[in-house]
Amino acid sequence: MSAAPLTAIGAHWSPGTAQSRTFGRRTDEVPAARRFVREALSDHAGCMDAELLACELVTNAVQHASDATAVTVTVLRLGQLVHVDVHDDGRSNLPNWRESTGDAENGRGFQLVNEIAYRWGFLREPAGTCVWFEIAP
Repeated sequence: MSAAPLTAIGAHWSPGTAQSRTFGRRTDEVPAARRFVREALSDHAGCMDAELLACELVTNAVQHASDATAVTVTVLRLGQLVHVDVHDDGRSNLPNWRESTGDAENGRGFQLVNEIAYRWGFLREPAGTCVWFEIAP
């Protein structure tokens, strides 16, 4: 696994601490992305939260980044802080907050990210869209 550029602005990350893996933009790749995050953070207190949120964001990219071909997940550990980037190479469909209530079966991904993550955001880049979050126990 190689180091990848990260979205954290103003931070000084050590390139050797990041793990990155690229997946096809297909539903059958979502479990593999989830396992990747679980393995990267297996001994971290925030592992389960990071795994859940990364799965939500990879699923969003698979479902909504219609012109993308790949999704790259990058996991960075800096002490107890975990930073995760989910980057797709699509150029359409910006991330979109949706209110989901009642028995709706979808539309809660960003609500989960907003509730669980220490902070999060997204960037539109020439090479696609990156949604990121941080977990801090």
